[in-house]
Amino acid sequence: MKTVLITGVSSGIGEAAAQYFLSRGWRVAATARRPEALGSWSRSENVLPLSLDVTREDSVRAAIAKTLQHFGSLDVLVNNAGIGSGGPLEAIPLSEVEQHFQTNFFGTVRMIQGVVPVFREQKHGVIVNVSSIVGRFGVPFLSPYCAGKFAVEGLSESLYYELYPFHIRIKLVEPGGIKTKFRQVLAQHSAYEPGLSAVSRRMDQAAAADSKLPGPESVAETIFKAATDSSERLRYPIETKGASTLSRILPEGAWRGMIRKSFGLA
Repeated sequence: MKTVLITGVSSGIGEAAAQYFLSRGWRVAATARRPEALGSWSRSENVLPLSLDVTREDSVRAAIAKTLQHFGSLDVLVNNAGIGSGGPLEAIPLSEVEQHFQTNFFGTVRMIQGVVPVFREQKHGVIVNVSSIVGRFGVPFLSPYCAGKFAVEGLSESLYYELYPFHIRIKLVEPGGIKTKFRQVLAQHSAYEPGLSAVSRRMDQAAAADSKLPGPESVAETIFKAATDSSERLRYPIETKGASTLSRILPEGAWRGMIRKSFGLA
């Protein structure tokens, strides 16, 4: 049996991924800030619920050590833990932007630094970083979130070459719009009206209509596919309306105009 460690399994993509790997006969180190709140699936003998705060190096080291001690091996790391931050950049306290990066980017870095020595020693391993289609292009009033995902994309692409000689594969999963409980909270600033309210309404409308969107199970399936794919493929996009493709093929002016229009901006 193979072992996967997944961060941020309390809900959404992380929870769906943990259950998907478990259903495929894997052993799962299921990490969350409050592992006692995980569902009944976490009581399987093949699941190790672990407390993990990716912003703390000691917590990261402890979770990896406990996984190795309990299961005796580790084959795949899935970096999924993340938070949301948005609104006009000047209205977001710098401390909040820093906290956002501590979780969404530096948390990923800490986890990778923790598992690479293990994978390097055993001469195999897979690191799956959950990014987003907005790791490929920016959208209005989500600058911290987009910047964090851009950073994960650049990190992963560089590590692809760096870790290749050690037979450690890097994979990027890039979800589009999906149905989860994850929501962006926008900071407010009157100078950005009425555009900010227009974007906020669009986000609310998307959340209200999310029953039409695919659930996190589709992302979990893609994460598993990436984790078990022995090819040199790096990116695994999961799109609902082909935005990544359009961003690449449309002239820049046309693309920017389409984004403004889709978010209700003049």
